[in-house]
Amino acid sequence: MGILHRLFGARARDVWRAEARLLQRLGYVRPPEAVQWISTSACDLSCPHCYSHAGKKSHGELTTDEAKTLVVDELVRLNRPVLVIAGGETLLRKDFPQIIEYTHRRGVPWAIHTHGGRVEQHLDTFAKYPPVMAAISLDGPRDYHDQFRGKAGSFDAAIRAMKALKRIGVSEVVAGTTINRQNADLLADMVDDVFESGADSWGFHLMTPEGRASEHADLLPTPRQLRRVAGFGRRLRAVFHVELDNEWGGAGRDDCFYRDSAFTCGAGRFSCVVSATGEVMPCTTTDLNESQGNVRDKCLSDIWAEGFAPFRTSGNGVASDCDDCWLNTRHSHSCRPAFTLDLFEPDGRRLIPLLQVRATEGVRS
Repeated sequence: MGILHRLFGARARDVWRAEARLLQRLGYVRPPEAVQWISTSACDLSCPHCYSHAGKKSHGELTTDEAKTLVVDELVRLNRPVLVIAGGETLLRKDFPQIIEYTHRRGVPWAIHTHGGRVEQHLDTFAKYPPVMAAISLDGPRDYHDQFRGKAGSFDAAIRAMKALKRIGVSEVVAGTTINRQNADLLADMVDDVFESGADSWGFHLMTPEGRASEHADLLPTPRQLRRVAGFGRRLRAVFHVELDNEWGGAGRDDCFYRDSAFTCGAGRFSCVVSATGEVMPCTTTDLNESQGNVRDKCLSDIWAEGFAPFRTSGNGVASDCDDCWLNTRHSHSCRPAFTLDLFEPDGRRLIPLLQVRATEGVRS
């Protein structure tokens, strides 16, 4: 789009908001751009930063036929947004090849989040029905990654997975690092491995106190660590594609230094999450009070059209604030201070509570 994109891109978020408000008044809702399906709670690892309590398969997870009819077919009705398949570890589902084949047949683009340990077993599926994006978890240098994930060899398996996916032609492979207090200052030690993995980009996620991670508050990164990580990413973008992921929220006018597009929280606005048992959530929260319905009881397309009102209207507290990450702010862990932190503040202080941030910055809805 050339110069038009340059001029329009900076206002894309404002245009989206105006269009969404207009459509809502007319009784319409834009279809989602992405729907994440937490396909299973099963996982062969037990990481302390897990946003769920992944390990054992949940009772009542969607069957193969339900995944096809209640998720994939509904995405066709929703104008074919990207289906992002995650877990747990989604590659533990024995029907993974069947579901991907059906997704491809229905013309729905798909992406995947995985720890990478089982990618090589499914290379035929990846090659035949390539995802638009594959994100592989990489928590730190080899020794730290294996210790943190509790399984020797998991680092090497992740690196092999990225190399293999690039070898068979997957267009975008992402190394995904979830920042916690232990690995926040190890990123520089990972650079060579990330470069050599063949990954196209490096995503910096943030540990969020959801699921098992809520039991390990001591692992939440400090404000000064967040500032250092953001600065590291900003500098590295000069030579490699680095992105701060959604958990960071917006950096205001400096957003362009940290990500390709201006941040807008997508929860319930242009994305949602289907849990392993069919609950439709605004984001990857484990709080069932946030469910807008279950796909077994109501069509996903209807849930999308009729649900998520607090996220689409003003005056609803943290749900209305699309300039910050809802998943973090609901726990009073806004990361906005990471972009403005006083260098002389002591490192031990907690993140500024959301209400204090609002008192000083004001709320934009």
